[in-house]
Amino acid sequence: MTFLKTYGRGLIFIVAVFVLNSYLWVSRLNQSFLNIEVLITSLFGSWILMALFLTFLLSTKQRFLVKLFGGLDQVYFWHRWLAIGSLGLIFLHQTTASDDGLIILARYAQLGLDVEELGELARNLFIFLIVMALLSFIFKYEHFKYIHKLMILPYGIGLYHSFASSWVDLFSFDTLSIFMISTSLLGIGSSLYMLLFYQHVAFKFTGTVSEITYLNDSMMDIKLTMKKPYKFKAGQFTFIKLDQKKIMSGTHPFTISGSDDTSIYFTIKTLGDHTKNLYKNLKVGMKIHVSKPFGHMTFQTKKDKHIWIAGGIGVTPFISYLRSQNTLDKPAHLYYAVRSFEDAVHVDLLTHYQKQHPNFSFDIMDSQTKGRLTLDMLALDDDTSVSMCGPKPMVDVFVKGIRKENKRIEIHYEAFSFTGNLVKDVFRIGLNYAKQLVKKFNT
Repeated sequence: MTFLKTYGRGLIFIVAVFVLNSYLWVSRLNQSFLNIEVLITSLFGSWILMALFLTFLLSTKQRFLVKLFGGLDQVYFWHRWLAIGSLGLIFLHQTTASDDGLIILARYAQLGLDVEELGELARNLFIFLIVMALLSFIFKYEHFKYIHKLMILPYGIGLYHSFASSWVDLFSFDTLSIFMISTSLLGIGSSLYMLLFYQHVAFKFTGTVSEITYLNDSMMDIKLTMKKPYKFKAGQFTFIKLDQKKIMSGTHPFTISGSDDTSIYFTIKTLGDHTKNLYKNLKVGMKIHVSKPFGHMTFQTKKDKHIWIAGGIGVTPFISYLRSQNTLDKPAHLYYAVRSFEDAVHVDLLTHYQKQHPNFSFDIMDSQTKGRLTLDMLALDDDTSVSMCGPKPMVDVFVKGIRKENKRIEIHYEAFSFTGNLVKDVFRIGLNYAKQLVKKFNT
């Protein structure tokens, strides 16, 4: 039930696409009186194309998709699992494929290409790129993005193989044909959009760095004065890019940590090569291009009590909320978890806000002196809303613990990886399942 509540909206959309695809294929092949082997081969092949079409479509991060799936983190979740699912479908298609009675249409034979060899090429290239993506934690973020850009090659080759080696003419412009052509064009179009146009059309807002405040030896606050008003909700994040490629190439996500009449703020921690370059080389006067805002942790709740949990740089959405709110109409307590007190930022702002607003309080959970923040330290009840932002392992532990303790507690959180890490996810899920089996066996 928890899974369906979190991921159900996206699952319904994905299942609907696969069901419609299957219905159209079964109906069309039954009309041609083709056998069950042909049906299975065609279904597995078409499911591969559906999984890839949806994978590319979700990569565009379009607003209607984010809204439909219930947040960008849900979009990334399904993007990753559709990719790994397509890999499994490729193996199923390979082991069940039948070419009994298959005829290559003249329009494809004229090119002189071996359709079956193209299918094997697409398969091998796709497997290689997916394996590289699965091992993304080994690579730098830029390397991971280059791997993704190459995905269009096996997809394009696979489409040619599929249309050329189908038992039915997919350019006959019947219902199945129109469906397959439409999804294929959307898949290719989505990939080309990300390759050629995303960098130019997705960053409609531009600002000038007007102030840089170094909070400690690894964090800084950037004030960005915008050319035109930038509307967002406290707690949201955005993608930014610089013209100075030597400082930061590509695009990267950062939480907006506040705003005033003409400016927005980012609080950035040096977690990788690009953030280190930003910390060292960003100068006042440089221009930063900003995408539309994303994120659903906007602190909207009907509960009477708020518990906020921040891990490290995860304090930024809470800082954004405090900067944008004159008063808090409901009690809110922030648990700010850091390794040492020196790692905490905006302590003066938190202290000042606490003095001015009796509904706000906070604790800095310094793990070196106070130990790690644990579930039993939180004052939770049925009328509590919990908002969390921080490292994914920390957030996962709290989400699981809170839901186990009291399902009536409302939970909002932001904790996902933009590069993904399916190897670790698969291992974690498998390990949890094994633990459950052992527990059932022992009882």
